[in-house]
Amino acid sequence: MSEVERVERAVAELFAAFRRKRGREQAVGGDLSGTQLRALDGLAEVGQATARQLADYADVTPATMTGMLDSLEAKGVIRRERSLTDRRAMQIVLTDQGAAMAAEARERWRRRWQEAMADVPPEELEAAIRVIGKAAGLFDAM
Repeated sequence: MSEVERVERAVAELFAAFRRKRGREQAVGGDLSGTQLRALDGLAEVGQATARQLADYADVTPATMTGMLDSLEAKGVIRRERSLTDRRAMQIVLTDQGAAMAAEARERWRRRWQEAMADVPPEELEAAIRVIGKAAGLFDAM
């Protein structure tokens, strides 16, 4: 198997591991799923967003995001506000509790990622960045 084929297989394995992780999140339940935390993380970055924008960020359908927002609102994590520029549109904003949850989750993930990558030499990380960027470009072009 060539190196290019091995990279292709590694990318496929990464995607499969990601799908398994999502499945475990849904099976376990808990306070917030990984998908909900991704949406909160995106919201924390931009300050406010529409449900559609959050669905795109979290990689879910708008219908799924609507249900997710209902749940997050009931938990006091987000609130919906009318847009000041378009009265028909709703903007989603984090509550203080939601901002704290997003920051905590982001820090927990950052620590875990740093620990996992601590023994990888910088030149290998640079190569990984190039390869992953090329793969992302390929998928975006499809």
